[in-house]
Amino acid sequence: MNIILIGYRGSGKSTIGKLLATRLWKTFVDTDEEVRKRFANKTIAAIWQEHGESEWRRVEVEVTQKIVEDANQVIALGGGTLMQPAARTAVEQAKNAVRIYLSCEPQELHRRITQDTNSSQSRPPLTGYGGSVEEIRRVLAERDPVYRAVADKVLDVTHLKPENSLRYLIDRCL
Repeated sequence: MNIILIGYRGSGKSTIGKLLATRLWKTFVDTDEEVRKRFANKTIAAIWQEHGESEWRRVEVEVTQKIVEDANQVIALGGGTLMQPAARTAVEQAKNAVRIYLSCEPQELHRRITQDTNSSQSRPPLTGYGGSVEEIRRVLAERDPVYRAVADKVLDVTHLKPENSLRYLIDRCL
């Protein structure tokens, strides 16, 4: 069975996903990292600057379609992956998978993102608001309904440390 983690940047998909994969003896796969490999491991910001967001999204769809076909994985989806119709369809139709949305309040996402020194340098802003709480609110207003529609389970991780999130995921979502 695959466990597919959905959520905004900073929600803990990679951190919790790695812990979950280790605990459950599964392979951890981060779609952002798999896409970056196709672009010589450049940062997402550099890829967007050199090739454009549309090329990133095209490759992201290909990678997602391929990854969900394999088994016994914990998959961390990129925050915008499900906004691509073909990727969303692939995730929705993935067999033997549970899709979990790691929901988090915008203020906490902003705190987490700004504490991650690599994030601002390696990831592009998503709107003209440059990584602010307002940007997160605006992007989440569009993404949250899609995340919820695709998810089989929703876990609010706003006030949870990764280890506690792991415990809740295992006890209540799997």
